[in-house]
Amino acid sequence: LKMRISVFFWVLVILLLYIDSSSSLVAQGSVALDLKITGTEKEHPAWEELAKTYSDSLALIGELQTIISNLRNDAYLAASIDTVIWRDTIAQVTLETGAQYEWTSLENGNVELVFLEQVGFRERLLDGKPFRYSQLVKIQEKLLNYAENNGYPFASVWLDDIVIEDGKIGAKIFMKKNKLIFFDKIKIHGNAKITTRYLENYLGIRNGELYSREKILKIKSRLRELPFVTEKQNATVSFAGDQATINLFVNKKNASRFDFLVGLQPRNQSTGPNTPEVRTFQLTGTFNADLNNQFGRGEKIYIEFQQLRPETQELNLELAYPYILDTPFGMDLKFDLYKRDTAYLDVISDLGIQYLFEAGTYLRVFWNRSTTNVLSINEALLLQSRRLPTILDINRSSFGLEYQIQKLNYRFNPSKGWMLNLRGGAGLKKINKNNKILKLASTEFDPESLYDTINLQSFQYQLSGQAAYYFPLSRRTVLKTGVRGGYIIADNPIYQNEQFRIGGNRILRGFDEESIFVTNYAVATLELRLLLGQNSYLFAFGDLGYTENVRVDQRNFDRPAGMGAGITFETKVGLFGFSLAVGKQQNTGFDFRSVKTHFGYVSMF
Repeated sequence: LKMRISVFFWVLVILLLYIDSSSSLVAQGSVALDLKITGTEKEHPAWEELAKTYSDSLALIGELQTIISNLRNDAYLAASIDTVIWRDTIAQVTLETGAQYEWTSLENGNVELVFLEQVGFRERLLDGKPFRYSQLVKIQEKLLNYAENNGYPFASVWLDDIVIEDGKIGAKIFMKKNKLIFFDKIKIHGNAKITTRYLENYLGIRNGELYSREKILKIKSRLRELPFVTEKQNATVSFAGDQATINLFVNKKNASRFDFLVGLQPRNQSTGPNTPEVRTFQLTGTFNADLNNQFGRGEKIYIEFQQLRPETQELNLELAYPYILDTPFGMDLKFDLYKRDTAYLDVISDLGIQYLFEAGTYLRVFWNRSTTNVLSINEALLLQSRRLPTILDINRSSFGLEYQIQKLNYRFNPSKGWMLNLRGGAGLKKINKNNKILKLASTEFDPESLYDTINLQSFQYQLSGQAAYYFPLSRRTVLKTGVRGGYIIADNPIYQNEQFRIGGNRILRGFDEESIFVTNYAVATLELRLLLGQNSYLFAFGDLGYTENVRVDQRNFDRPAGMGAGITFETKVGLFGFSLAVGKQQNTGFDFRSVKTHFGYVSMF
């Protein structure tokens, strides 16, 4: 008995070693495929591109499993691998396709017609067509999605009365909606200083409305776009009876800020007619305060002061209040005071009513009023040329529309997505007679007659817009493409104080701030960003523009360009920014001796 056990033991060991050795050879060596197909389908894309050899048996088996899966998805439900015979480095495979199953009918069992219409389903839609399980799953998912977004989060969909005969399938689709659910209220857990009324309007989740799973799934991305809150954990939903309570776990986040931007602009100055020019530097700066959500209603107060060039200042004030009386309407007011050297003073006011959609998208109706007061005139030039100056006292009143849509994953430093802003206005322009010009009247010359040569009242149209698209090239690399433009349409000549002012850190970098006056312009931007953090990145950019300066005294066309690089980085005390840029115009090259340097700091509080 002991001898028999010993012999059996060694036979078993030798057999196991042989099997292991054979399987190792098959798994590790190159394998050729000898495929034999049986069944009704002799040609099919599933195996038309099969390789002749594989690196090992595991790769071959994986490929065969994929083929079977593809066949079954294409209605060959009985497809299978009948036999696999290994002969050294050759795998002889017999594949049985079976018949392609077809629908005889997919009929409505008890689903309400309104549900079927919303998902585009109708009876006899699939009659005589191959039975593809993915199509059936898609119909079921559409029905469930519609139910979940219209008050039935616990709905279920299934097939019944299923008949399978001779490769033909017939069935009926049924739905059980279960309990109808309504939104109850939003509960805030955390120290965020924000009202539930604001969040209800912002998230589109209002008490008494039908439950929507789609709105729940958007909560995280919508909260991330609010600059003044941060989410501690994902939102939860509590169901009680027919009510759904939304629990938000949010804390206060510093979003208001005071910041400044300081620039050095090189200038060539001459102290006299016979003295050489001396290179000097002019200090420019921008100072602003941006206050967000100080009263818990999502309101915004913005103040900005700019010193862009000697004796040139600009003051901007903005007030915005969203969701007035808990409606999707908001109001904003903008005021701009601009003094250009000692030449003129612009006073611009802009009042708007917004209809707020989601994610920074809005439609705005605005009324804009602009007044220009000429501060000084060149009397000698006017008397000599007997022509009005290129800057006149002008009043403009216009109504218009503005539309903005944002699909960015993070508004302040996006890594993917796009945005679009379009604005158009039409109104009346009125030219006022300047008293300083009228006082130059003499027996030989009446300056008031110069106003008789122009139309003192006329209509004017102004269009502007910008778009940007962010392409993620890798996890930390983003390519930004963008375009900005503006167009003035007028029957009468356009004066300098009516034009767009471009150039500088905002539009067309590499030039002095607002140094280029144009009637029409378009600027394309290409910017490569290396993301260092949520608000930190290195960047290199190129700006290419086309400008038209068509005024009463000149017609100039140019193709300015700018390029440069910089960095924005976040610290515990705020954001710092530094950039260098150089520009060129159509008839000149890049002047690397005239590099524009910008330093920036943003303090969050």
